[in-house]
Amino acid sequence: MTLVPSLLQAIVLMDGEALVLHVGDKPYVVAESGQVSLANEPLTAEAIGQVIDELLPPESLRLLTDVGATQCVLPVNAQFPNETFSVVAARGGDDLWLEIRRVHVTAAAQSADTGTDTPAETAPLVPEASEPFTPAPPRESRRRTVQPERRRVIEPASPDSDAQSAVVLPLTRTPVKADVPPPLAEAALSGLDRLLRLAAARGASTLYLVSGARPSIRIDGEVRTLDGAPVLEPNAVEALLLTLMPERSAEALRSGAASEWMSEFDDLGRVRCLSFRDYRGPGGVFRIMPQRAVTTEQLGLSREIQALATETDGLLVVTGPRLSGKRTLLSAFVDHINRTRHVHLITIERDINIVHERLGSMVSQREVHGGGHMADAVRSALREDPDVLVLEDVRSSELVELAVDAAAAGRLVICGFPARSAAAAIDGIIDLSPPEARRRIQLLLAQNLRGVVAQVLLKKTGGGRLAARELLLNTSAVAGLLAEGKTSQLPLAIEGGRKHGMVPLNDALGGFAQCGAVDVREAYRCSADRPGLIALLQRQGVDVSQVERLA
Repeated sequence: MTLVPSLLQAIVLMDGEALVLHVGDKPYVVAESGQVSLANEPLTAEAIGQVIDELLPPESLRLLTDVGATQCVLPVNAQFPNETFSVVAARGGDDLWLEIRRVHVTAAAQSADTGTDTPAETAPLVPEASEPFTPAPPRESRRRTVQPERRRVIEPASPDSDAQSAVVLPLTRTPVKADVPPPLAEAALSGLDRLLRLAAARGASTLYLVSGARPSIRIDGEVRTLDGAPVLEPNAVEALLLTLMPERSAEALRSGAASEWMSEFDDLGRVRCLSFRDYRGPGGVFRIMPQRAVTTEQLGLSREIQALATETDGLLVVTGPRLSGKRTLLSAFVDHINRTRHVHLITIERDINIVHERLGSMVSQREVHGGGHMADAVRSALREDPDVLVLEDVRSSELVELAVDAAAAGRLVICGFPARSAAAAIDGIIDLSPPEARRRIQLLLAQNLRGVVAQVLLKKTGGGRLAARELLLNTSAVAGLLAEGKTSQLPLAIEGGRKHGMVPLNDALGGFAQCGAVDVREAYRCSADRPGLIALLQRQGVDVSQVERLA
């Protein structure tokens, strides 16, 4: 039975603008009254895939597979002869997003209906060096805004035209104050806009522009060349940067200094931009910020890990090496608390990665640069009497002392710390303290630590990444080791604490390697106890000949 008529009917009956389907979310219609849910359960990738297969013609399906995004206009439906609908879909890894949009016919479309030819405008990917930059005339707005959702009106393409690649992002986007650049040159903005959208459609987290090379993107932790993009000469890179950056950053670029600023793109969201100049010429790095938090359920966190977010006080440490998803995990904890508790929560972040709407809790996010400034921000936040304090990165003795004291005072403190394992994180936190303060920090940790979640990301067989997690809980045995300074025995305590829900990292790595989800060499690379992992895999009957010689 086809689902398409019922979906179109839902939009029409509610006089909506669009119907949105996203993996992990409930389907909803964007109507005048706001966001109206159509189901009680979140959607699976399989369910959305079924709808996509019914809606999209073969060419659009090909674009979705090859490019990661597509857009097309649906044929007129017999049940709704006076309505026109367009479909926009995007895929990023295991994520799927689909919008069925109700098209409002504009003058341009009416002109097309009468047979008047309207030439299509196409913007080059990057501006030609010989073309002078002139500000584009302001476009007539085709968007109406209602609360709480943004509502969009689009011009329909001809039903006979080829499918177009596109990027789909949520209709709701939290406005964030950003540096406002000077008026943009249309060709250059279009080029950078297209590059960013193409990067986002392919599931990239970062776009890189370097003089004398093709643009590159980071996907699943790896940097790859953006296929189909041209080589960017220094003047083209500089043109792209100058038309986007604020004046203070433009001065830095001209002087050869590095600069950083925030930009916001329609329907793409916030992008953190960094410019630099190397021996080849100017360059830029553009980090595409996620527009919504990944939930604890979507991350597949165990109930023992989720329970840590229900604690009313104490210290929760999130750790892992570089590019291990610590910020995503911290954001998931904030989202979980925001949805399930009624507390005052303050985050102190170097860069605000994901903006959290205020749901059940009062959430305030602070962006602070520099270690000394971060300590000042923490002191200021503590004067505001938060119930939960989230510190993105604790890397100084001053921050360690503030975090531990705040936890001892009756607050839940969630902090990030770079380390390869739970035991290494505890050692690192203690070692940051001056020698005369270490005994005090050990005792406070013994009394107030709630748990340590260590995470690593592994390359998944066949593409994508998987998270392996280690969990240390502060049982009486662990508290005793902390109080006595016997942190070298913490790995053994985790091994013996399985009955309490603790998980050694090697258990998670070995499970992935045994079922074939990851290669044995990848599991070995991410292990903090490699001899122990080899012994575990041998007991499980896994061939370890590829890594035995490395042990």
